[in-house]
Order: sequence, then structure tokens, then C-alpha cells
Amino acid sequence: MALAPRTREAYRSDWTCFVRWCTTHGYHALPADPPTVVAYVDDLAARRRVATLKRRLAAIRASHLHAGLPSPTGTPAVTAAMARARWRQRDDADRTAPITVAELRAMSSALPRTMGGLRDRAAILVGYGAALRPGEIVGLQVPDITVGSTGLRVATARGAVRVPFGSERVLCSVTAFEEWTRAAGILEGPVLRAVDRCGRVGTTALGEKAIGRIVRRAAVGAGLPPERFTGLSLRRGMVTAAVEAGSSRRMIMGQTGHRSERVVRDYVATGSGADHTDRS
Repeated sequence: MALAPRTREAYRSDWTCFVRWCTTHGYHALPADPPTVVAYVDDLAARRRVATLKRRLAAIRASHLHAGLPSPTGTPAVTAAMARARWRQRDDADRTAPITVAELRAMSSALPRTMGGLRDRAAILVGYGAALRPGEIVGLQVPDITVGSTGLRVATARGAVRVPFGSERVLCSVTAFEEWTRAAGILEGPVLRAVDRCGRVGTTALGEKAIGRIVRRAAVGAGLPPERFTGLSLRRGMVTAAVEAGSSRRMIMGQTGHRSERVVRDYVATGSGADHTDRS
């Protein structure tokens, strides 16, 4: 089956990560045996979300099948490793609160107009508006975001997502994106990059964990308890806000890429972001 270009790109990136990990830890990447994949999942589960682990396994499987080799990812041992990862992350997921619109406004308003503050505001507002996962936020490249007459068009692996202009400047993803990229002089490559203490902008993309730190830092500035929030609070906040605004489940699924109405029904039922494992 032919894969979409962005899917091939994502698989290539994930496969490169696996090969690098194998090289560092003394394992064979191709062919990889099930114990190697189990060790990989167990190691990554401490610092990567389950959704990321699932994507990495898909890339490992695709690479093996492309090489005419059996995939090591479908064994009971690997399935058990993924179950352990979900179990370990359940407490973190339960502590993830969705960001309300009022909290989003407070966080955005509290960020300073420094290079770091402009970057953080862009990460928060674009991530919130497009309902992106942390890995999707840091993976954004300049060509992925287009400014049009109706707002932003954000290209993701699940398809294009539209983000309208904000009702207020402090809530506008378009303004935040343009101010950050203009100030940082970013014309190509990763959208979100490290900023040092002197305001110098780096060239490489932020890591996935940086989104959680950005969200919690903004929460502290706004006088909100940072322990309530993680990088997933942006995505959950957008869904919760859409539910409260009366958006249809299908409309929400079109924005988030969820493939099952069950997850959205959970949001409707609880009004507090029940997508604890973000299985989509």
C-alpha cells in the first residue's frame, strides 16, 4: 500500500531514532528481534507518550516489511511492553487538566515580549488552536504553516488543520506565529527552536518534553498551579472548549484527527477532558 509523503517522512524519522538507539545500546536494528523492541519500548516509556511509542513501532514494522523481513513488533512480549507503558503513564495522564479559554488568555498575557516569550506564546496558541500533541508541535516546519485570509493552515500527518484568527490579539494563533517567526528571522526549518539566555535563537527543533515545560512556565506566570498541566493540556483544552461551544463531534474529530466518536463522547460527558491516554 502506498504511503502519503508525510507518513513516509514520519516513518523515516522514527526509524532513524530507533537505529540510533540500537547503535547506542549495542543492538541490531535490522533485523531487530522482539527482546530488542521490548527494551526500546521500556526505555522510551519513561520519556515519551504512548502515542509516540505506537508510531515508532509502526515505523519499525514498516522498515522490516519493506526489507522483506518479518516484523518483530507483533509479538506478545512487545504487546506486554506497550501495556506496561500505558500503565506507567496512567497517573501522568490523570493529572493532565485541559486549559480553559480563560486560563489560555491568562497564560498568553503573562508571557513576556522577549524572544523566549514570543516563542512560548506561538507554541501555546498554535498547539491549542490546532489541537496538536506535543510531538506534533515541536515537529512543525516552516512550510507546514501557511497564513491565509481565514487564519492558519497547519499541515500535520493526519491532514491539514485550519485555525481561525483569534477573537482577541492575546488569543490569536496567527499573530503569535507571525510575531515569533518575524522576530526570530525564521524562514525555513523548524518553527520552534531553543532560545538562550541572551535571546539568541538556535537552529534545531525543540524536544517533545519542552512543550510541557513551556505550558507549566506560562501557568506559573499566570498564577496558575503548574502541576495541573502537561503538554497535552493544549490539545485537551481545545477539545473541551469546542464541546462547551456546542461544536459537533464530527467537527471536533476533523480538527483533532480522532478516529472514534467515543473519545469525543467522553469529553461531552465529563466536560473535563477524558481522553486520558490520547489513544488517537
